[in-house]
Amino acid sequence: MKNSEIKVGIVENDESFKNQILKTLESIPEIGGVFHWESAESFWEDEKGRSLDILFLDIMLSGMNGVELAGKISARDPEISKIMLSNMNSDELIYESLKNGAIGYILKSELKDIADVVDTVLKGGAIITPTIAFRVLNSFKQKDYSGEFKLTPKEKQILDEMVKGKTIGRVAEFLKVSKYTVQHHVKNIYKKLNVHNRAELVRKASDIGLLP
Repeated sequence: MKNSEIKVGIVENDESFKNQILKTLESIPEIGGVFHWESAESFWEDEKGRSLDILFLDIMLSGMNGVELAGKISARDPEISKIMLSNMNSDELIYESLKNGAIGYILKSELKDIADVVDTVLKGGAIITPTIAFRVLNSFKQKDYSGEFKLTPKEKQILDEMVKGKTIGRVAEFLKVSKYTVQHHVKNIYKKLNVHNRAELVRKASDIGLLP
């Protein structure tokens, strides 16, 4: 991509913040065009918005909010890199933004060097400011998905033995039950976890926190 082809936009209804961002973006030599809109609706109806490389999106817009707009853009123009701007570090807003295709979530108070942000995005990177990164990592540490799959105590016991590499026959011997009983439980485990073989079972059980 030639420098003159790089187009960046911002959807922001805070006049002071918008002017600050625009002034900085216009001073970056690598950017060939800078555009702005004050609402999600005005952006959506403007054909110029469809040719952008990067779009900075305020979340708290009047009317359609930035998170909803990000989702619509992802469906219509998925090649546009979307970066959310916010004064709120809400877990719900962060995850909804990322789910709707944003590649960055920046607290306005932590937006220091826009030139670096633009450079990182153009090189295929993502942007999350330190406070947001901490919340995301902390949330992953705390979330336990294991309860969502509702394995019985016996199924959990059999799963634990299977991931150790034991065959159904060995599991039956260890638990002092019939091989057919173990097969019945294994069938239920596969169904609940939506897997089809032992390799998938081990990977899924690890991913969702079912393993010690």
